[in-house]
Amino acid sequence: MTQQACIISNLSLEFPQQKLFDHLSFQLPLHQFCGLIGRNGQGKSLLMSLLQKQITAELPYTGQIYWQCPHQYLAQIQRLQAHTIAQALDIEDLYLCFERIKYGTASFADYDQVEHLWHLPTEWYQLLESAELPTDLKTPTQNLSEGQKTKLALCRLFLLKDHYLLLDEPSNHLDSRGRRWLIQQMSQHPTGGLIISHDRQLLTHVQGIFSLSQLGLHYYGGNYALYLQQHQLQVKSLSQAIQQEKRELKQLKEQQHLNLMKTQKRKKTGEKLRASGSQAPILLDAKKEQSEQSLSHLRKQQSKQLKDAKEELQLKQTQMAYLKSQSFEFNHVVEKTGEILRCCHLQLAYTKIKPIDLAIHAGEKLHLIGVNGIGKSTLLKTLQRVIPPISGEIYCKANSVYLDQNLSLLDDGISALEYLQRINPELTEQQGRTLLGNLQIRRDKVFATISTLSGGERLKVALLTLKQQAVELLFLDEPENHLDIESRRILAQAIRTFNGTVILVSHDEAFVEECGVSNHYLMT
Repeated sequence: MTQQACIISNLSLEFPQQKLFDHLSFQLPLHQFCGLIGRNGQGKSLLMSLLQKQITAELPYTGQIYWQCPHQYLAQIQRLQAHTIAQALDIEDLYLCFERIKYGTASFADYDQVEHLWHLPTEWYQLLESAELPTDLKTPTQNLSEGQKTKLALCRLFLLKDHYLLLDEPSNHLDSRGRRWLIQQMSQHPTGGLIISHDRQLLTHVQGIFSLSQLGLHYYGGNYALYLQQHQLQVKSLSQAIQQEKRELKQLKEQQHLNLMKTQKRKKTGEKLRASGSQAPILLDAKKEQSEQSLSHLRKQQSKQLKDAKEELQLKQTQMAYLKSQSFEFNHVVEKTGEILRCCHLQLAYTKIKPIDLAIHAGEKLHLIGVNGIGKSTLLKTLQRVIPPISGEIYCKANSVYLDQNLSLLDDGISALEYLQRINPELTEQQGRTLLGNLQIRRDKVFATISTLSGGERLKVALLTLKQQAVELLFLDEPENHLDIESRRILAQAIRTFNGTVILVSHDEAFVEECGVSNHYLMT
């Protein structure tokens, strides 16, 4: 029998405007990694926060959570607040003990503290080296890139061999080598964990999938590929059931109409008999009363059948609405030809890479490649003239927009609808709600402040912002981060069909391929 890391019973979370999930009961298997997937805004991060009991005092939840082992949590944002690598690994006291022993200034208390722990410095060094991070534990974390910070936060957790890990989008900001490192560390972590992720490469290495939707939480054994097969069969079966319900509803209506015609025909026959005087009136009255009672019973029966059929059809159509695809595309721009961007001997600030010479033509889609910390984001900010270069020239003759990893272009203090109308004053409320609804931001969420939306929902608002502008050149810095798997496909298709120019930073190889990007520039 599989051991359980955590047992969850009747877990519900409901806000005044929205019920996120209701009476969830499930178990997290020990010694396995499972994926938690679902659309943006469905409540995956809130569910994980409840499991970690980080913010339960602020959340109106009911239910029971029983942990059978120690556990640790990696949040989606604010992953690292320490000043040094030693602090980030939560080993500063032990590290200082070893340092005092190394330099001959240790006390007896220092030796007592490290007793039976002499192997730890080697473990720290090997783990940091495997992550391609600085091995000097005094290194300031402010010198690290976002990807390096993510790996460092993960290193702290992977040192806790006996802890079950709750990881919220752990592969965000990681380059290809970083993602392979994460997968390797997962395979070596004995206790297992639960991962919120939209990274299909990462989800191929889990042993189970939990899918959270408006329909509840469903478990699928196996990795994401097996889940997808089962999900597609479910959608196909539901589609067939809807068509069958429609046929049955049509047959019921036709039967009702036929019965009504028969009743009217019998009524006319009775009226003719009464007029002819061929039968006694008392006998005709008895037949009429019996017929009316029979008709009343039949109508009630048919009315109930019709109501049940409509409700069943509505239920299945509602289920299909939760499963059907979203829609999004960038506005097409007036097509240009020739070169629209050129960098000449561009020396970037904060980096030590060689000067960049780069030319981009209208309609070109370029994938910017480089390890974490090499300066990809710095290059985009420099091209957008957010950061001045140390030297070199930039020539650009296109209207450009930069979508950074922190979504700085958003105003988190207002609603998504208000923000879209601020960008485009001619946009009506209904038009704005339709745009947001096409990306599953519906009902009261359109009026909620942007700061309260999930990471994926905030990114969708940012993408809709770009849609309201005549953008010819897009600088996209890991735009797939925080997006659910379906939304990534939608965005990739939008980038593929966009007739403008795109410079894309992404570490998701499957996403880049779906975007139709074939040109690459390697930063070294």
